[in-house]
Amino acid sequence: MMIAENKKLIILVGKDGRPSMRGVYSKLTSNAELWVRRRLVGRRTGRIREWFRKYTGWNSNAFTKVKINESDFTNKIIIRWGNRIEIDTTNSIVYNTASAIAKATDKKESRRILAEANISVPRAVTPQCNNINYPVIARPRIHAKGRNFIVLRDVNQFYNHWIVNQEDWYYSEFVDKVAEYRVHVGSGRVLNLLEKPNPGNGQIAWNRAINGEAFNNIRWRDYNGPVAYEAIKAVNALKLTFAGVDVIVDREGKPYVLELNTSPTLNSSEYSMSRYAKYFDWLAKTNEKRENWPLKEFKNPSNYAWHEYHFEDREPNNN
Repeated sequence: MMIAENKKLIILVGKDGRPSMRGVYSKLTSNAELWVRRRLVGRRTGRIREWFRKYTGWNSNAFTKVKINESDFTNKIIIRWGNRIEIDTTNSIVYNTASAIAKATDKKESRRILAEANISVPRAVTPQCNNINYPVIARPRIHAKGRNFIVLRDVNQFYNHWIVNQEDWYYSEFVDKVAEYRVHVGSGRVLNLLEKPNPGNGQIAWNRAINGEAFNNIRWRDYNGPVAYEAIKAVNALKLTFAGVDVIVDREGKPYVLELNTSPTLNSSEYSMSRYAKYFDWLAKTNEKRENWPLKEFKNPSNYAWHEYHFEDREPNNN
């Protein structure tokens, strides 16, 4: 499988997305380049300088230092892995635009957009709301890796935090979850669905960065259909092409979308890396922009999954 003639695949990676995407890049069969953002502080001036390392092979020494403002991105296929660097993408194909990534990164804004699109999210609250189900979860509008997760257990704690931080934080009603998932969605289908293990220590946050436990791959035959469906809806609502979507399920079986990650961690799942590699190779097979699959509510949850015949642009063999 080679990239379409005259269009090179370029993957632009932010600083925090480097380890995961290096793993995906090693599995690609397309003619691709991986550009990793770097930031250096000048020894004499103290000024921050931004540049990229361009990798052309898996060998960590096979890189070239490049300047973004001196590079030509026309007639390319560009995949933004959490990277919003300003570049001219005229006459190029872009998957995950800078504006869509910005909306997903601002968790407060993305929650608002999802709620307006009638996607199931935890109820947004202020101290003036009626019938609040405590505790209330408070988080800054930009966060990562489970950090800055604050539990406000009564109205006094809530008000005291809100009156100081209301502009830069968002507040959600507590959902008593029984399961939590990371759903990797690409172009309207699920690349991989993983379940986050319950640490069993009373923690509200079931996050690998905090609890240190790896996620468990779920076979497509065992997919939770409502979880997959809500995750796909969320990616479409934010006008993204792909994302890792965090979804919880309450005791009645109702899914709630928590957030979308445009450079999700993949290091704990070799299978997730391989699926993204096949998916990126599929995006690179044509000079035409790949649109997201039409959203359908399937009775069979396995129909939400990417199957091998999808990557090969063929119909399933039912013989």
